[in-house]
Amino acid sequence: MKRTVHCIAAVFAAVCAMIFGQCIRISRILPNEITAYYNENISFRNFTTIGVNNQFQNIKDLKKAASVSAGDTSYECSVSLFNIIPTKTVTVRQTNKKYAVPCGTLFGIKFYARGAAVIRCCDISLGDTTVNPGKNCGLIPGDAIVAIDGCEIESYRDVERLTMQSGGDKLHLTCLRGEKQFETDIVPAAADGGYRLGLWIKDSAAGLGTMTFYDPETGAFASLGHGICDDETSELLAIEKAEITRVEIAGITKSSSGNPGSINGYFDDDPPIGTATVNNGCGLFGSLQYIPTSQQPVEIANIQDIYKGKAQILCTLDNGAPKLYDIEITGIDYDEKNKTKNLQILATDERLLSRTGGIVQGMSGSPILQNGKLVGAVTHVLLTNSAKGYGIFAQNMFDEMEKAQN
Repeated sequence: MKRTVHCIAAVFAAVCAMIFGQCIRISRILPNEITAYYNENISFRNFTTIGVNNQFQNIKDLKKAASVSAGDTSYECSVSLFNIIPTKTVTVRQTNKKYAVPCGTLFGIKFYARGAAVIRCCDISLGDTTVNPGKNCGLIPGDAIVAIDGCEIESYRDVERLTMQSGGDKLHLTCLRGEKQFETDIVPAAADGGYRLGLWIKDSAAGLGTMTFYDPETGAFASLGHGICDDETSELLAIEKAEITRVEIAGITKSSSGNPGSINGYFDDDPPIGTATVNNGCGLFGSLQYIPTSQQPVEIANIQDIYKGKAQILCTLDNGAPKLYDIEITGIDYDEKNKTKNLQILATDERLLSRTGGIVQGMSGSPILQNGKLVGAVTHVLLTNSAKGYGIFAQNMFDEMEKAQN
């Protein structure tokens, strides 16, 4: 009898420990905030063991209830394991359904940085000694010089001209570090018959990417799924403007182990089809003047509606229309601090694998669709296995697109 009691107690303790561990796991991996459409019950399709209390919480009077129903505020709901054990409270932001036109079209980016971007601070030899004016005044790679002595800087040539005209006198710099502006003074060094700041700077760049979607009502677009960074500093480039152009595809470099491959192309001579104004961690955003695709609008999936399983990506591998290719969503990460690797994906379509070897450079931004909804965009390839990669939630990109328009 005692042995039976001990066995039952041990089993009960093990079950309690397992349930407790599952509660902690769910609490850790689920997001703190989600978006929900009006009149839709909330559930996490990727978790069959949890339930969501879809009733409004913390509503103290009818006036506030009416405000919530009108969508003027968010509310909280409880997430429970097996619909019994409370696990987490999630903030729900109500909104109308969102729609966008998935593109999957390749485009060219002629990228002009705001001011002159600092790539590197270099030593200047002065006989037996060296100086580093840029480093001495606190500049670091990734900073952008936007004015010198009050004169606006539009290109690196402006920096060179004002430095040569300084006569070695101190210059007052207005700079950007990310979104923050700061001031500093720099003293040019006399070298090579003139004056030098010891800065390696540039003001433009170019590349290829994939348009993810656009809003047919406003012309606003979202692309890439990750920011454009400087090759040398890996810092986001602060842009003044970027021209979006059509591209002619010249060929594909197939990926292999350790080599991500690429879609190769060149800009055509037509006028730009749009302008980008925001470059951030979730992609490149702006407005289109010309429609890049004849696709129809589809619903933007809320993150809780995405599940592991079959999906498709829409991308362009030749000069024809974008095509759909089969993939699997193998993992979902709701981490709000890492918005570009929300989805783990695996390319399964033999047409895609035989043509590209998997995910290649230039496919960043390719829309990911599941059950007719836009769920995300391709962002990265796994270098050790080019059939595998990552994607961003489409909802994250749509939110950033709306911010860019305000």
